[in-house]
Order: sequence, then structure tokens, then C-alpha cells
Amino acid sequence: MSATEKPTEPVPAAEALPKAPVWRRSARLSDDVLGIGWLYGSLDVAVFRGKKMVDSWTAPGPVASVDDLGTALDEALTTLDFTGTEVFLLLEHDKFVHQPESAPAFSKKAAHTYLKGRVLRHEKQHEHVLWVEQQTLSVKEEHAFILHLLPYSFYTEMNNLLLARRLDLTRILPLVVPIKRELDRFPIAKDRPVLVAVEAGAATVVMVAKVSGQLIFSRTMLASWSADPGRIGVEINRSRLYAKQQFGTTVEKIWLLGQNNASTAEVSAKCGADKQIMVLPTKPVEWLQSVHKLSAQQPVNLVSGYLRRKRRQLIGRRLLIAACWLGLGYFLADAWSSTQAWHDEQRRLSALSANETAMTAERDRLIERNRKVASEQALIRQADEERLPPVAGKFLAYLAGLLPGEIRLTDLNVKWEGATAGWSFRLDGTVDADEETAREIIGTLQRQLANSPLRAHFNATAQALVAMPANSGATANEEQRFSVEGVMLEN
Repeated sequence: MSATEKPTEPVPAAEALPKAPVWRRSARLSDDVLGIGWLYGSLDVAVFRGKKMVDSWTAPGPVASVDDLGTALDEALTTLDFTGTEVFLLLEHDKFVHQPESAPAFSKKAAHTYLKGRVLRHEKQHEHVLWVEQQTLSVKEEHAFILHLLPYSFYTEMNNLLLARRLDLTRILPLVVPIKRELDRFPIAKDRPVLVAVEAGAATVVMVAKVSGQLIFSRTMLASWSADPGRIGVEINRSRLYAKQQFGTTVEKIWLLGQNNASTAEVSAKCGADKQIMVLPTKPVEWLQSVHKLSAQQPVNLVSGYLRRKRRQLIGRRLLIAACWLGLGYFLADAWSSTQAWHDEQRRLSALSANETAMTAERDRLIERNRKVASEQALIRQADEERLPPVAGKFLAYLAGLLPGEIRLTDLNVKWEGATAGWSFRLDGTVDADEETAREIIGTLQRQLANSPLRAHFNATAQALVAMPANSGATANEEQRFSVEGVMLEN
């Protein structure tokens, strides 16, 4: 806050600057931030670049309505040559209501829900509002708040005015927010109660709070410092007595912040000479500087919740529109693909119709060829099925593995017997052993064949074992001739 004060000279009507156009060229947009302070008829505008204020403008006369605000804002934009888009608004207006409210001592979320219900009841009786709560000190078993309420229609009118000038309103704050911030920076002991009275155009905002502590209460009265200093003194004294009566807080320090010091004597007379009254000349633009230094996530922002909801709705609408466009694109792609496929089928049908005669002849030729091939395959399959398996060779190979060294085959005959559906065989050979040993060897061979997979059965009447005749003058013959007949692999 400044220590000196320079009264603003009104600008003569003949020297007033021309209005700025409603639109501004987007190619010149920058990251500058515009701060607007509209406090009960007074209008101050400041441009911030980074953390510094680079220029400011004050309306030469009172700004009472939104139409007046638009006219003054056009002049300010032209004078300041503002090229940014972001705007914050420090507002005190008869449409902007600050209502004290209490809630049961529940959790913070439950208290917010309770206050939301109170706002809904207010809207049923009046109109839709934007609102935000600010917690204050409570001496009872409950939470105390100040509800900042602004009619939605009034906000829409201001926002449309700003949007027409390519300005994006991101914050609306009551004057009590920067007052509390500056109070915490005063050279006063922590938790010391202080009453601060601030000139706000044609009104006065009175706040009682603890330094670096909690806000106790605030009130706004329609009394000008220059026009009605006596009433200012009375109302400040009433606020001091109210703080003591309702909250048990004794206020010893009173700070007067404004451009006009005419009410200082009245305040001192009404509140008593024992009270410490400090006067700090303050321009409205300094409150804009204080607001600019606040965090963007500062909770007492009238439009933060509304903008979050609006942003979520905008994202939802964009997602829905994107899904619709994707669905439409898919439908068009599918329709185009179906049309292309239909045209391809039409061309293919035309080509087939043109070659119908040649293709019919080719079909008849292929049918005849397939018939001949099928006939040949049937003949080959029949011949293959009627061919007898090579049982004789396999029987001989199996038999060779069974024959002992004493047996020598001289003849093997294997023949298919269709009547019995089996294979008959006859073995002729010699056994190099005496007659008794030869019979044992032949018997062993028969058992092996009977127990083998060949399932051989022997004809008892067709078995013969004959001793071979000996040569004259030779020793007794040890070689026997045998002949065996049987059937194998019978079904």
C-alpha cells in the first residue's frame, strides 16, 4: 500500500479517448493479465506482465451498469493497448451479496453439502446464483461461513461483454480476500484482532480478523467516506462493539484504507481516544496488485467451480461429438466399401456373362475329364483291393527266423484258400538228426507257428517223417525227411 495519495483529476468530456472496437486481433494476443476492479461505481483497470503491473487506468466517472462497464472497458483497452486474454475481476456491487451462514459441526465436505442445500432453497425463492463459501470464526458448536452470492444472469451479462472483446474471465473475488491478505502483512503481532475499513467506491467494507489468523466477520455499508464521514464513524464503532458482544473479541487497532481521510476524525470520536487508529492512503489499483499476487488456486473464487463444471461439460461434449464423427466416418467408410464391393461384383458378373459360352464349354470338358479320371481311379482301386497280400514272402521271412540249424527246407508252398478264407501252406525239408530228435524238432516248430500271430493249424493226417535211405557200405543215416501241411490266418 502507498503512503501518499494523489487524487485523480477527472478527464474532461472533450478530451475523452475514442472507444476501442469490440473485437481485437488474435495475432497480437500475449500472456498479459488484465485486472478489473469494479467497486460500487468506481472502475480501475490494470495490466500485469509476469509479477509486475505495467500500466493502469481509472474511469473518470462512476460506472453503475454493465453497459457503462462495456463503454469504459473499451476505452481502457484502447488506452492500455492490452493484448492478452486472461481477466480477473475484483467486485463489490449491490448485486453481489455476502450472506453470513452457519452449518452443523460436520466434516468440511458435509458442511459444503449443507450450504449447497441452503443455496438451492435461496434459488427457489430468487434466481440461479454462482456462489462460494468463506469460513469465519465461530464461538458456537457449529461452523460459520460467509456465502458470496452473485446472480447467474448478472454474471452471464458481464461474461458475454468480456467474451465479445476476446477476454476470458477466470476469477471473481470479493474485496475481503485482498483485504485479508494485506492484513496478514501488517506489522502487528500474530492473532491480534484488527478492524480494517476500506473505501470501495460509494461504499465501505468493514472487516474484523486476526492477523495471520481467521476472519471473524465482514460487512458492507453504502456510505461514502467523503459524503458521509459521520455515518462511517458510527458504523465502524458498531462493528467494533458487535465483535466484542458476539465473539468476545476486543478490537484495539483500527486501520482506515482509502483515498479520502475525511472520516478519520469521526472514527476517532465515535470509537474513543484510547483506540489506535491508523490511516493508510490506498488506491483501488493496489487491491488489484494484491489480487494478482494471490495463487490461482485461491479457494474464494466465485467462478472456479462453475468453470470446472463447464470445462468437464465441454470435454464431455467434445468426446460425444468426436464419437459421433467417428461413428459417421465408420458408417461412410462401410457404405463406400459396400458400394465398391457391389461395383466389383457387377464388373465380375459382366465379365462372366461375356465369357459364358466359352466357360460353359470348358465346364463340359472338365466334367467329361473328371468322369474319365473317376472311372480310372475306380478301376485302379478295384484292382488294388482284389490283389492278394504278399503272405508267402512274409511267411518265409518269419519262418526263417524260427527254423533251427538242424532243419533245411527244400520246398515251401503257400496258397490262398477262398473257401475257408485262409492261407494253406506246405513245408518240405530234411532234419539232420535221428528220428526221435527229428520229431521233437518238428513238434517244437509247429508249436511256435501255432502260437505266433500267424495262428497256424496243422493237418495231423498230412504230417510225415521218413528216414532217408542209406547208401550201400555207409554208416546208419542220421537225416530225416519231413513234410508238414496246415492253414494260417483263418478268419
